[in-house]
Amino acid sequence: MVQKEFIIRRGITDNYPRKLFINENELKFESKDLRNDSFVTFKKDQILEYSYGVKWMQYKFTFGREYIISIRSNDNQVIKINFKTYFGRKKDEYHKLCNDILLSLWDFYFGDLTSNYIQKSEQGEEFKIGEVIFNKDGLSIISNSSLKQKNVLIPWEKVRTKRYSTYFAIYSKDDAVNVNRGYSYLNDWNTTVLLNVLNAVLAKKNIVND
Repeated sequence: MVQKEFIIRRGITDNYPRKLFINENELKFESKDLRNDSFVTFKKDQILEYSYGVKWMQYKFTFGREYIISIRSNDNQVIKINFKTYFGRKKDEYHKLCNDILLSLWDFYFGDLTSNYIQKSEQGEEFKIGEVIFNKDGLSIISNSSLKQKNVLIPWEKVRTKRYSTYFAIYSKDDAVNVNRGYSYLNDWNTTVLLNVLNAVLAKKNIVND
């Protein structure tokens, strides 16, 4: 069995070397009370969603960054993997650590989940990723461009996307100002899954961004 092992040191106030294990069957993180059973374990079939990103630590100036990766189970438990770097110390090392963890999560869990959604789309099934509903007619989003949020169905031929460093946006080709929604990698669940599934569906339909 292939298994990835990582050591997480959360920061100055919690420098204990916590172990993170990721394999094809389960995820285990040493996140609890270290005096007792310190590991939280999610089996693969329990793993539902994830989010990730960087929070900047600031007081008049930026003095550090916190890397945050959260994994949520189907019974609403959350494993939070976080670690901080100050004044650029170990910045490259921690950036690589974050990317390596995310790659392992994708390889073992979320790549398969993405493939399952793509297969559902190809079979004409309706499904939901976060707040976004995929069906044969188009994409249903909760548009937040006006004072009042509303559900909007964008026909497939009108669906467009735009990527930014911390989020991506879905909008209507005909009315981008009023029909759009942004999805944050840090603050929304499964944004990377959503983006990859959407890109695959649009490519299958020969729809490209303008």
